[in-house]
Amino acid sequence: MSTFKVEALKLSKVYKHPNADRLELGQVEGMSFQFCIPKDVYKVGETVVYFPIDSILPQEFIKQQNIANFLAGKDKNRVKTVALRKEISQGYVASLKSVLDYLKVSTLPDDITSVMGVIKYEPPEIMTSTANLVRLPEHVYMYDIEGCDRFPDILNRLLDKRVVITEKLEGSNFGTSINPEGKITVNQRQYAIENIPDKEEHTFWKIARQEGIIDMVTTLHSLFPNQTVAIRGEALGPKIQGNYYGLLNYTVRVYELEVDGKAVAYKDLNDVVLKAGIIECWKRLFVPILAENVILREWLGNKTIQGASNGMSLLIGKWREGIVIKPMEEEYIDGFGRLFLKQRDPIYLDKTGN
Repeated sequence: MSTFKVEALKLSKVYKHPNADRLELGQVEGMSFQFCIPKDVYKVGETVVYFPIDSILPQEFIKQQNIANFLAGKDKNRVKTVALRKEISQGYVASLKSVLDYLKVSTLPDDITSVMGVIKYEPPEIMTSTANLVRLPEHVYMYDIEGCDRFPDILNRLLDKRVVITEKLEGSNFGTSINPEGKITVNQRQYAIENIPDKEEHTFWKIARQEGIIDMVTTLHSLFPNQTVAIRGEALGPKIQGNYYGLLNYTVRVYELEVDGKAVAYKDLNDVVLKAGIIECWKRLFVPILAENVILREWLGNKTIQGASNGMSLLIGKWREGIVIKPMEEEYIDGFGRLFLKQRDPIYLDKTGN
């Protein structure tokens, strides 16, 4: 699960906003997010409290900070990516004193997030009365990816590796799995979906059948007979996350094959699906590939990772949400986990309100 927490951090940079007389730009240590701050209020090295993108803030704190006009959502309580005078701002910074005053304490608690009651905004799952949402099966875990902006040190570890870069799509997390006993499950991000007898089949089950995902996972299971096999993807289409791509029919784009909860390395994927005899279907449904088997540093050239995330979708002629970067060979880092990252395009986030 991607990291989400409110933190007390030192300002690592404070610099001129090119288009505003009353604003400056800043960054906090250990992250590369840029945010707008009032001019001449903060100094480099000062400890501030950083509220990340997608923070849902308590109303009383919003009143204390007088920031309702800068927040998103129907309740005007969500921190989102915005462009302020043509400069991207990601996250909100409050002074240490103002947070201490709000909490009525002299020192900050270890877990500022829970003590303040800040929660992370999550896009709504597709809910329906035709199915029950139950626990995910064994060896199938909630899927999430850490961001480059929050972990620039991890990005640095990827720069000189051979990687695959794929397009991050705007849809809903989707999965289909089969356990060692042959039971097939269709999953959302946090739940497995159980159809209710005599009710209409859930949309995700329809997608899994119509797009051949159930057939693929069943065939793959023959290669891993005593293990849980899962295909991960992004469900797209009408009524799914606003149907950003304007699709007339439901579909899915796959991006991962897992065996007992571990991703099959990208360098091995083609061999596995070829051996299973499903390569044509797999390629047809795979997420758009921007580059593969390239050195990330060379692929970036003179671009920042934020700049490289910007561009048009290869799926349809609209702004792409961002990119996902994976090494060709799977790798795990102590204290972090699986080595892969996403970069959501700040311009896309500002334009779409996500």
